[in-house]
Formats: sequence, C-alpha cells, structure tokens
Amino acid sequence: MEIQSYGINLQGEGTVSTTVIDWDEFRKSAKVGDTIREPFRTLKITDKVYELTASGQHFVVHIYAQ
Repeated sequence: MEIQSYGINLQGEGTVSTTVIDWDEFRKSAKVGDTIREPFRTLKITDKVYELTASGQHFVVHIYAQ
C-alpha cells in the first residue's frame, strides 16, 4: 500500500508555513479552485463530488483536477 502525504501552505504576514496532512484529510479540506503543486506539474481542482456508499451511512469524496 502506498502512503502519500500532502502539504498545505498557509501564508500570513509575509511568512509561509507548511502543514503535512494525509490523503484523507486533503480530500476533506480541498476546495474547487485550489492549486496542487507537485515537483513536475501544477494541477487545479475542478470538481469535488460527495458520493454515498451503498449502505448510506458513509460517503466518499472524489477530487477532480487537471
């Protein structure tokens, strides 16, 4: 199983701080229009869709970026 982590950059009063979060937390906090910067590409989130599981008790978050 591959484990990935992502960082959120927060900028305030001229300083930038990075917080490392896991993929599940990223899906919860990402918003349409956010930019994802990777070493060799930059992606923009174009859609965020919530889908109920078959049981109807949980949901899955899908993030679409290009």
